[in-house]
Amino acid sequence: MRAFRWLLVFPASAAVFYGVIAAAIATHYLVEQHLCPPANLTSGICDNRAMGLVLKVILHAYAALSGIVVSVVSATVAPSHKESALWAALALLFIATGYFGYAGSALSLFLAVLVGGALGAAAVRRFFRGRTRDTMLPPGQH
Repeated sequence: MRAFRWLLVFPASAAVFYGVIAAAIATHYLVEQHLCPPANLTSGICDNRAMGLVLKVILHAYAALSGIVVSVVSATVAPSHKESALWAALALLFIATGYFGYAGSALSLFLAVLVGGALGAAAVRRFFRGRTRDTMLPPGQH
């Protein structure tokens, strides 16, 4: 069972990363098609300046969310050495999104992933450190 969980760390992290990307694309499409004023919708693309800002915020929020979910999933799926698994998964995430950001000229999205990953890592580390400390206390002193 332990080996199986180790084998799942990377695929599970990749799956949630691509799941967040798919959710971002779907949300972007739905917001663009349904909330853009009809006069500003040209060939399915919204030309409204305010709506463009909303769409950018959506994409950046989902980019940060991808860093958070990869942090949580990698540390949760790993059977031991959770912090090492967390940092390894984030390193792979940062390499992949760095490439995507460079290839697509999307540095701000890469930075959003970095911020989300850092926040997720901090939350996960805090959670697991709190759990280890609690489990080491004698019964009745939690």
